[in-house]
Amino acid sequence: MPQPSKVMALVPAYASAGIIQETLDSLSAQTYPNFEVLVSVDVCNDGTYETCLAHSEQDSRFRVIRQQGERLGYSGNCNFLMDEADADYVMLAFHDDLLEPEFTEKLCRVLDQRPEVILAFPDTYLTNPDGSQEHWKFTALEGLETPLQRGLVMQGRPRLWWAPNRGMFRLKEARAIGGIKPHRAGEFSVDYPWLFHMSLLGEFARVPETLVHKRYQPDSLSRLWEFSGEQWLEAMGSCMRELWNADIATEYKLLISRRLHSEMGLLHDRLKGTNPAMVFARRALRKLRSLLPGTW
Repeated sequence: MPQPSKVMALVPAYASAGIIQETLDSLSAQTYPNFEVLVSVDVCNDGTYETCLAHSEQDSRFRVIRQQGERLGYSGNCNFLMDEADADYVMLAFHDDLLEPEFTEKLCRVLDQRPEVILAFPDTYLTNPDGSQEHWKFTALEGLETPLQRGLVMQGRPRLWWAPNRGMFRLKEARAIGGIKPHRAGEFSVDYPWLFHMSLLGEFARVPETLVHKRYQPDSLSRLWEFSGEQWLEAMGSCMRELWNADIATEYKLLISRRLHSEMGLLHDRLKGTNPAMVFARRALRKLRSLLPGTW
């Protein structure tokens, strides 16, 4: 009987001693047999490392690494884990996420049965710091089989574009991207260019079951961002870089880049107050004033 595909959960942990135990417990409860967990604790002194280490002593499938020196940051820690991983499929298991026991088994089954799929992901139930809740069901890529179709959708930042990051993906293909890259706006939405590039390499398959329960904390990384137009412009520029580095047909790159360039141009114009329609209106008004002096 063939060996089942090997799956690794990659946990980029940082300053999460108060919440990470539940995440570790949910990983230990996974029903899939060929499963391991790699934890990288970024530089912090709140007891996160000690909590993870104690858990690993109770579950031999866990390996915990403590970072020394300068902090890696979110993207650096994720990239470190992907470099260290030894598996067919991996998933980023964030320290504020709880996984249903069947998470690994059900997503792995999709990747085993559908070679055209690069990433499989479930629905997510989110609890915000204020207690409000949301149900993430990302459907924008369903039925899209070509890189062109998926690229055109993802470059437009469809609602809930971030939901697939709570999924499982093929490690070999993901490594070809070169990691999750910061840009001129730091780590703002670095998952956006990453998932955009992933969508160009293969299909995203939604498993229509709620298998992740996310708990945003008041100091969660994404809760600290401004979500300014300038930040989005830099993230979109990072997508342009990912597009031209992607292993897809040049024709697709041209078609997607035209749309992306247009969206970036419109955003830049809004930020600088140079929307073409507004520029035309101001020029027309100045012309009218010159023709009718003394009436303004």
